[in-house]
Amino acid sequence: MPHKTNIKPLLKKSGCTQFGQIALILLVMLVGENTSVAQVVQPLHLQKSEAQKKQGEEQLAINYFRERQFDKAAVLLKPMFEAKRSQYLYMYYLNCLIELKEFKEAEKVVKKQRREFPDNFRYLIDQAYIFDQEGESKKSNKLFNELMSELPSDRNNIVQIASALQARGYNDLAITVYKRARQNPDLQYTFNIEMANVYLYNGDYGKVFDSYLDQLESNPNDAQNIRNQLQNLMRMDVDDNLSDDFRQKLLERAQKNTDSEALAEMLLWYSIQIKDFQLALRQAKAIDKRFGFREEAVMELAQIASENHQYAICKEAYLYIKEKKDKTPYYLEACAGYYEALINEAEADPATSNEVYNKYSKEGKGYLKELGMNSVTITIAKLVAHIEAFELGNFPEAINMLNQAIGLKNLRPEQTANLKLELADILLASGQIWDATLLYSQVESDMKNEPVGHEAKLKNARVFYYVGEFGWAQANLDILKSATSKLISNDAIDLSLFITDIMDEDTLGLTLRKFATADLYTYQHHYDSALMILSKIETSNPGEVTRPYVLYQKAKLLVYKRNFEAADSVYSTLINQFPESIKTDNALFQQAELYRINLNNPSVALERYLQLMTDYPESLYSGEARIRYRELKQQINE
Repeated sequence: MPHKTNIKPLLKKSGCTQFGQIALILLVMLVGENTSVAQVVQPLHLQKSEAQKKQGEEQLAINYFRERQFDKAAVLLKPMFEAKRSQYLYMYYLNCLIELKEFKEAEKVVKKQRREFPDNFRYLIDQAYIFDQEGESKKSNKLFNELMSELPSDRNNIVQIASALQARGYNDLAITVYKRARQNPDLQYTFNIEMANVYLYNGDYGKVFDSYLDQLESNPNDAQNIRNQLQNLMRMDVDDNLSDDFRQKLLERAQKNTDSEALAEMLLWYSIQIKDFQLALRQAKAIDKRFGFREEAVMELAQIASENHQYAICKEAYLYIKEKKDKTPYYLEACAGYYEALINEAEADPATSNEVYNKYSKEGKGYLKELGMNSVTITIAKLVAHIEAFELGNFPEAINMLNQAIGLKNLRPEQTANLKLELADILLASGQIWDATLLYSQVESDMKNEPVGHEAKLKNARVFYYVGEFGWAQANLDILKSATSKLISNDAIDLSLFITDIMDEDTLGLTLRKFATADLYTYQHHYDSALMILSKIETSNPGEVTRPYVLYQKAKLLVYKRNFEAADSVYSTLINQFPESIKTDNALFQQAELYRINLNNPSVALERYLQLMTDYPESLYSGEARIRYRELKQQINE
């Protein structure tokens, strides 16, 4: 009979773990039943390789160094460095010796490196540094003089030498290296950017700016690189001191060298960055007049000014182009842009009267008569329709004008979609709610993955909210929370959060229905009806979450009705009584705007902007408040 091995005693004797025992059983089974186990199988022990040991010791040494246990680090690093004279180990070992003040040993290490690598100037700098640490300044100066007399005629080596000097704290010597190197005719390189970096490390911002401007004048192709460097600096500029210094230097250079196109364009770019749009406009017009055919820069500035609500600057920029008439290819665009800025400025001021809107409507119709209705002037048609409907209440004329525009051939899909959105808005304002929602749905379907499609979906969600279909509204809003447009996403989040907050306090939804009706009345410009409903909510003892919403909506309605003093009082109540409310930062911003635009009190407006930035730094309004604060402060100082 075949011999069977009894492995149980063997397992017990070997001391294997359960996993090891299973492995051993499998091994015996694989060998076969006829094979006898001659000796006890010992457990396996994994041995670390020599390379792994060295790596572990090296990491331990680095950890000691980082923990400032230089004595322990040096003991481990010395044999490793002597066995493998890498630059990496050299730097750690040498710095350990310097920290331990073992300067003689450090000198030996550096001298040996210099003998082995005579062309590497880093070791000369290290030796000079050791002499300085010992107080041997004469010896260190002698080495530095040797370094200066033997500078290579190679750009990369010069940068490496200067960087090594900087690493040891010799910033002034690094500048001297760059200055001497740029006098070398074989190099033909200014090192302005490299010098700017050294000056930046020293905090000498004036020389940083001088170096950038020197580089711009000597090599205009480096303009984008310099802009990138300046943008990094501007992020550090908390109090605008650096911006003011650079602006002054740039202005002086541009005025001295009026033929420098690079300086002129840098001044235009920088004035836009710091949002000095008045200077930017002067510069854009000067560039066009001086260098010719630069109307695009003026048009771009007009667009940027519009996005920043600088409508006066925007109008002036478009007017400059518009007045050229047949001498510019941008005449149609300038007319449309100018008219849009005109209307945006009027709508930004709640005090704009119906007489003014009547005047602007006639002006828009005059443009359409002169230029005809086409793919450019549909912007004017859309704005005229908006005024007729929302400001003058002439819905039939507005609807007719938009239908004419939508019927034009050769419009881009997004142009047609935007016209349809405006038409749907007007249908909703006129009370044709279901016609509006059908049109919103059509745009949403046609432009599903485009921003205009997302906007249509948001407007449809608002319709569902107005009519009390809060579930449908929330479903659409949840989808839009991740929309690519930040504005649409924020609006969706705001409305969704509002619905949730009010429903949490009144689960029956009665309060929310009143809010929805009041908001629809507000949209339709029935302000008295909206205020009446808000008053009903107020008298029903609303909770701590609901009341701030009531106050905020009430204040906005009072502004629409041009009752500015009353609006200010309501905003103050909200801010003082509900400092933790989600609407308080909104109220602060709107109150600041009220003081700036309508109450003509810039000092209080500044206080409100500052309070918003200080108390609510994470607010979506904080960035806009900072811009308005700077602009208003500058106006007061002037």
